[in-house]
Formats: sequence, C-alpha cells, structure tokens
Amino acid sequence: MTPASLFPIVGIKGQVQQRGVERRREIVDAAIELFGANGYAGTGVAAIAKKAGVTPAAVIHHFGSKENLLKAVLDEFDARAAARVTGSDLVQALLDDAEHTMAHKGLATLHTVLQAEHLARDDEITHRFRARNRMLRGHFAAKLGEAAATELIAFLEGALTVWLLDPETTDLRAMYARYLSRLQNGETGPTPPPSG
Repeated sequence: MTPASLFPIVGIKGQVQQRGVERRREIVDAAIELFGANGYAGTGVAAIAKKAGVTPAAVIHHFGSKENLLKAVLDEFDARAAARVTGSDLVQALLDDAEHTMAHKGLATLHTVLQAEHLARDDEITHRFRARNRMLRGHFAAKLGEAAATELIAFLEGALTVWLLDPETTDLRAMYARYLSRLQNGETGPTPPPSG
C-alpha cells in the first residue's frame, strides 16, 4: 500500500471520530435538558438515550456510566457559565447570566440541587463545586477585591435560591441589577470595624 492510498482511510477515520464527538455532544445536550427538568436521580440512561436518538448501550459506550455522563454535563455547564460571566464588563455579564438562568430554570435547579446534595460529602462532585466557587471568586476578586467577591458569590447563590422557590413573583435580573448597582456605588460590601 502506498502512502497516497492511506488518505481515504485517514479521511474515513476522521469522519468516524467527528461523528463520535457529535454523538457525545448530542448525549450531553439531552442529559442537560433531562437532568434540568427531572433531576439527576429522576433521569435514567434510557430516557437520555431516547432523547439523544441513540441506544442506552451507546450512552454507556461513550461515557462508561451515568455518573461519568453527569461529570460531562457539569463540564459543559461550567464552560457555558464561565463564557457568560468572564467578560470585561462584569455587571453586564452578570445581568446577561441572570437572563440566561431565567430562560433555563431546569439547569439552575440542577446546579442548586446537586450542590446542596454534596455539601456534606467529600467526593469528586463536591470538589468540582468547590473548585468552581474558588475560580469564580478569584475572577471576581481581580475586579472587586476578595471581600466583595465573596459577598457577590453569596448574593448570587442566595438570589438563585430565592428565585427558584418563587419564580412567578421574583425577577432574578431585577434582583441582580439592584444589588450590582449598590455594589458599584459602594453601598454594599464588608462593614468597617467601629472606630474608637
């Protein structure tokens, strides 16, 4: 076989690899939607496979287990969230993130439930949430300082929970806008110690 005759094989191999990447993406997208709507515990591999248009065996082939698929979902969730909030205009990025969250309530619920479920554990998912928190806090600290960044994270987590409890009467974006306005005006942040 001459080197030139290898090109069709390489081309086919590349197509197969590309199709595998696309299939994994379809499965992750299906899992994001179903985990967000029904929770992790309430979603089976068969439902994810059906949504993605594949067999349950294909899901296991690509991810090995439902837990590994959850890790892929969290990777994708974090990548999308980081892309939304790491712009140069922090206030606008956070307001845009609030709008995205309001349009994707299931994902916000998934994030909140998974984080709460793992607070008392010491496993890989707990470590992921801790690393995510530290990454965001570091990003915000570079713009606001450590104390304000920690307070901002606390506000974001609390606001999300308040909105999830009663989205019909709570405007997440408006809450963000009010808080961020006060933050910009120096009306929030750590209270200085009393003098004297």
